[in-house]
Amino acid sequence: MPTPSMRTVATLALVLLSPPVLAAGTVANTTINNTASATYNDPSGTPQTANSNTVSVVVDELLNVAIADGGNTSVFSPDADRALAFTVTNTGNGNEAFEFVATNLGGDDFDASGVQIWLDDGDGQFNSASDTLYAFGANEPVLAPDASRVVFIVGDIAAAQPNGDTAALSLRATAVTAGAAGDPAGTSYGGAGDGGTDAVVGASAASALDQASYVVSAVTTSLAKSQSIADPFGGSRAVPGAVITYTLTFTVNGVGNITAAQVADAIPANTTYVANSITLNGAAQTDAADAPGVDNSRYTGAGIEVNLASPLAAPSTQTVTFKVTIN
Repeated sequence: MPTPSMRTVATLALVLLSPPVLAAGTVANTTINNTASATYNDPSGTPQTANSNTVSVVVDELLNVAIADGGNTSVFSPDADRALAFTVTNTGNGNEAFEFVATNLGGDDFDASGVQIWLDDGDGQFNSASDTLYAFGANEPVLAPDASRVVFIVGDIAAAQPNGDTAALSLRATAVTAGAAGDPAGTSYGGAGDGGTDAVVGASAASALDQASYVVSAVTTSLAKSQSIADPFGGSRAVPGAVITYTLTFTVNGVGNITAAQVADAIPANTTYVANSITLNGAAQTDAADAPGVDNSRYTGAGIEVNLASPLAAPSTQTVTFKVTIN
């Protein structure tokens, strides 16, 4: 009889040898084997076992894909190189390359110009210096089962578009194995899947479509954060006792006013706030919640809050700094 330790080893072996089960299903080119057995006692009463032949099946590749958009993007008029973000996910069970097509849609207010598709470098932010320009038929990304890739539609916005105008664009992703797609679910491409298996069109018809819009806005804002470190030895190493200076830059672009703008930041764990270290546009601020007109900044005990001028007219750049000490 197997001991508990033997059963543990046997269970571990099954876990290590079993193929991973993903949301997309069993990985393509996985072999599934099955052997039956029968036990009996022969005429002399001796236990015997009879094994069947082993039957095997190799899992085919299922072609499926999904797209989720990252929402609309506020733009100026004119504006250039603005990105709409989409997340493309291989919901099939094999390694698959995907091709992309971007299209200006009708029924909106204007079309974006200079439309291109870019492949994200992994940080989720469009940057032409680090992302890759997509070229149809040349650099289709290969996604593993359940893997995702952010894909950007990047375009330019013409001048003289009124506030609130929209330009809708769609992104279509199609499994390269399926070619132009359009074949119904269940269509099989012999030997075209992983490891020479068949590739079978899944429920998505091996293609997915999503859309998002540019929205012309009179005012857009952004907040950027940077840091610098001064250690007790005159260097810039993050050691206990070093002082970190955080710089928060709030930018308002376009034409118009915003109101009730506030910049806030929590004091990070393992640090201590440096008293009276808040500045706004270079002017020292107090930690107390002062009356209006004295200053509009305060230290809350857990973080800093800086109320900006209201109304605040665009274009404008507001810079807030504060300091903490590493414990």
